[in-house]
Amino acid sequence: MERDRAATTFVTGATGFIGRELVKVLTAGGHQVVALSSTMQDARRTRRAGAAPVLGDLLEPGGWQDEAAADWVFHLPDSPAPTRMLTDAHLLDAVATGATRRIVYVADASWYGATGARPITEDDVPDPCGPARRFLPALNRLGGYIVAGLPIVTALPGCVYGSGSCFNKRIVEPIVAGRRVVQFGAAGPWVSPIHVHDCARALVHLAEYGEPGSRYFLVNDDPIQLHEFAETFARLANRSLRLRRLPAAARPVIGSVLRQPAQTDAVFSNIRLRGLGFRFRYPTLEQGLAQVLGALDE
Repeated sequence: MERDRAATTFVTGATGFIGRELVKVLTAGGHQVVALSSTMQDARRTRRAGAAPVLGDLLEPGGWQDEAAADWVFHLPDSPAPTRMLTDAHLLDAVATGATRRIVYVADASWYGATGARPITEDDVPDPCGPARRFLPALNRLGGYIVAGLPIVTALPGCVYGSGSCFNKRIVEPIVAGRRVVQFGAAGPWVSPIHVHDCARALVHLAEYGEPGSRYFLVNDDPIQLHEFAETFARLANRSLRLRRLPAAARPVIGSVLRQPAQTDAVFSNIRLRGLGFRFRYPTLEQGLAQVLGALDE
């Protein structure tokens, strides 16, 4: 694969949390970015980020199909489970006959289900429960496209955090304002975090070096317990941490409202990603949260 020139790229989900950071990383790297935008408001946001918007919807054919024939395609689908396979098919069919060098399909590590305390690898069999189970057919269907020759690399981010997400509303803003942070139970489950900037950089790294047909967990080396997000940020900000403790059993009831991760441990290995030579900008939670704290003054 050519790695000595800027690539043309096509991005779906460019206005989402990870998508916005991905566009920044791509444009900073000198790549030409075209982003699918479903509304004029999204198009304006995309243009301000340095990408060229193309109006369209993956549920319908349109001019976006010509733009999708790029060197790299980053698919960050935000469609609900009932339409996920249809939107995936429209995009993958549109690029199937082109000269696309890599298709980076962004799924979610939670689709693997509960892991227990020991990190699992991408070779473990996904066994999701609850809402995540509805997305498993979309993940499995990628195999047919890979067999047909599409250069698909599947990215599976873990617990992504950083500025500009619900993390700010749930943790950063309450701590800075002296309000209480909601915590379920005495301590949260074990999770594998990754800073959003490292997540975006990893996606670009996969476009350059990922092996077609492979899956890659995008997570830091060390898992943490969920409550460490608030504790670490409060310590770095030199603020008192005030908690509103709720029973752990309440998590399934109101967790979706607060976008709280599930009760079960979700711990993943990044050995395959590191094997490609990827290096983290924020390898620890403390370093990542220091960036979040510094961004408050920008």
